Formats: sequence, structure tokens, C-alpha cells
Amino acid sequence: MARAARNREDRQKVFAAFFAALGTYRSTFGASLDGAVQGDIFYARARKYESAVQAALDQNNIPVAVYTSLVDGVNANLPALHRYLKLRQRILGVDQLHYYDLYAPLVASVDKKYSVEEGRALIEQALQPLGKDYVAVIGRAFDERWLDLLPSTGKKSGAYSSGGAYDVHPYMLLNYNRQYTDVSTAAHELGHTMQSYYSNKAQPFPTADYPIFVAEVASTFNEALLVDHMLKNVKDDATRLSILGEYLEGLRTTVFRQTQLADFELRAHQMAEKGEALTGEAFDKLYLEITRKYYGHDQGVCVVDDYIAHEWAYIPHFYNGFYVYQYATAFTASAALSQKVLAGEKGALERYRAFLAAGGSKYPIELLKEAGVDMTTREPLDLTVKKMIWVMDEIEKILDRQKAGSSKTTTGS
Repeated sequence: MARAARNREDRQKVFAAFFAALGTYRSTFGASLDGAVQGDIFYARARKYESAVQAALDQNNIPVAVYTSLVDGVNANLPALHRYLKLRQRILGVDQLHYYDLYAPLVASVDKKYSVEEGRALIEQALQPLGKDYVAVIGRAFDERWLDLLPSTGKKSGAYSSGGAYDVHPYMLLNYNRQYTDVSTAAHELGHTMQSYYSNKAQPFPTADYPIFVAEVASTFNEALLVDHMLKNVKDDATRLSILGEYLEGLRTTVFRQTQLADFELRAHQMAEKGEALTGEAFDKLYLEITRKYYGHDQGVCVVDDYIAHEWAYIPHFYNGFYVYQYATAFTASAALSQKVLAGEKGALERYRAFLAAGGSKYPIELLKEAGVDMTTREPLDLTVKKMIWVMDEIEKILDRQKAGSSKTTTGS
């Protein structure tokens, strides 16, 4: 992708050209998004809800406090994000980090390839803590072609898992290109598949499907186990740095960025509920204010250029009211659950396995509470940030070793 170009000047040009062009249509996009927001508010008031966010969350019986607590908690932990951004600046070797540097590859020199067989082996080894029967089903998924794995001409891009064939088995589409990210993506989609598989086996058809709020828990849980396995077995500093960096970037985009978008969405609805006009200019102002706060623009952590004000118009999720926060809650839930399982906490594995088979038999907050994590508390986010700090500590150790090794080489020459 052009935004991830290795050449910094190319990234800068791409960002400036794309978002500046998007900004020329801000009045049109503004009217369109305003219509969606006003629709949310109309239906909320017609059904006697106190707010649009309460109406959106009520379908799955999610307390509004879960949403607002996530936003408040992430804002309280912005120093952790700023520390990561400073690490990114150090790794990239730039004097000042810009928003257009966020998608640049952290470790350009690592290009290790994993064959399908190697990727499968890594996944099966990483998921051993979930039990032999779990890994055996993973093996069936590969052996029985539950997944369309390799890219081909005309094939749909991306990856997904569908568990809709209730009495057969889940189906997956992937585009495996032998990178570590492809191994991680396969583990992710297999997480969805295993939740569908166990729910379909244990639940009658009406309650087999699970709610969106928990849909990303099993997938990111598998990713967490894969990262843990890789770090226990990979000794090469460059490869470890790449894996750690990818984990942090996933955390940034899933927890911090999705919460940033949820923050914007909530405040936009609140503005409209107070009778304030929502125009393209108003959306620009609000989005730029929030983005600069999250990325530490005023503290000099990361420069968020003026044209980033138009980025909101690029994000289709805003037309599905109060949806994006669930990416962040699911990530924090899986981070907490995976840490408990890996730590060998009594009953943690059994509770998680029961969660995988529970489908939509209960409301999502109750499902997760029985699995071992209470989403009405700060524990999931606190454990996620704790893991984030550990990862950053490990990265700094590697960077310090590399710096010391470089200094010795220079001195020796």
C-alpha cells in the first residue's frame, strides 16, 4: 500500500494528495454523515432512549458506562501510546515523527518467509495451551480444505471466516503470501472458525451465532498465543523486534485508534443532540482536535498535519452507529483472557473453552464475565496496557543492544 511506502517522501506525498482531495468534498460527506447521525438520534428519541449511544448499545444489553469507560480509560493511558510513538520515531530514525510515518514498516531488513507447512506448524504449536482436541480441529481445517488459503487470479482480497453453514463446518478465505503477517492472519481467522465450530456443535441454531461484541475475542486470543510462542522461540533480535513491533502496531490500531474513532463518534452525536450543526467543517474541526490529542501533536510527539482533519470522511464505519468501539473492547478482553490462560490461572482455560461454545446463548457482557473478564471494570484495559509496557521494555532492550553493538563495531574499526 502506498501509505506504507518505505520511502518517506512518497508517504508524505500520498497522504497530502489523498486527504487534500478528500477535503474538497467535505461538504458532501458532511451532509451525508450528518444525515446518518440525525437518523440515529431520531430513532433513539422515538423509542424513548436518553441518547443515541444508549439506543445503539441496548440491543446487546451493553451498559453505556462500558463505552464511556473505554474512552476515558484510553485517554488516561495516552502516555503509553506516546511512548510507543517515540519508539517508532527512534526505530525509523526520523527527527520528528509525522502522521504519515505511522504505517511505515518498522523493520525493513526482516523478510523471513514461512511456507504453508511452516505456518501451520507454528500455529498448531502456539495453540497447544488450548488443548489437544482444539489443535486437532485446527489440523482438520487444513487437511479437509476448510480454508481457501493461497491467492489466485480474480480472488477476493483480505481474509474472513464464515460459520454460517451450521451443520457443516466454517469456511475461511485467506491470501497467504508467506509473511509473518499471513501466519498471524491465519491464526486470527482460525480463532473465528473455532468459536463458530464449537458454538455450532454445542448450541441449537437460534443461539449458535455470537454477537459482534465478542466476535473478535477468539481471533485476537489466537494472535496473542502466537506472539507468545514466537517470542519464546525466536532469538534473533531483528526478527523479535519485527514481531514485537507488529504487536504494538496492532494494539495501536485496534485499541487506541478505534477508541479515537469511537470518541469522535460519541462527541459528534452529543453535539447534534444539543442542537449544534454538523457540517463538513464541524466534523473537520472535531476530528483534528481529537486526533492531535491522541497522537500528542501539541507535545511534539507526532505531528498531525492539517489535512488529516478530513480523514473522518474516509471511514465507512461511522454509518453503522457506535460499532467501532467493539474492536477495542474485544482486543482488551482477549488480552486479559490470554494472559490468564498463559499464566496457568486456575480454571482460566476451562472458562475460556466454555465461552467458545456459548455462541449467543447469553448477552455478551455476561458471556465474557463467565469467561473470566468483567468488561464493566478497567481490568481488561489495565492488563492490555501492562502487556503493552512489557513489549515496549523488550523493544528498548533490543534497541540498546543494537546500539551498543554498533558502537563496538565503530570503535573496533
